[in-house]
Amino acid sequence: MSSTEQHPVPAETEIAAELCTFLQDNVLAPGTAIQPDSELAQFGVDSYSLMELVLFIERRYGLVMAPEALTPDNLRSIHSLSSCCAKQLQHGND
Repeated sequence: MSSTEQHPVPAETEIAAELCTFLQDNVLAPGTAIQPDSELAQFGVDSYSLMELVLFIERRYGLVMAPEALTPDNLRSIHSLSSCCAKQLQHGND
């Protein structure tokens, strides 16, 4: 693939699955399972952990999260965060 070709935008479900895996492997206690609709606060995900998640998104998808996108509603769950990411990625390919 040449450097001028765009990568396809990953589906929201794919983003959600990767974010769940990242949290399970790097943030949550061993053996803790998280689902996309689980509220992150219930799992003790704090501001530091949220920044780790945002940095993962930036590295994985090349997406710089706009400050206005980092709202409590968008950071409530993996589902809400992956939806926000998918919209921003789609908008970038428009």
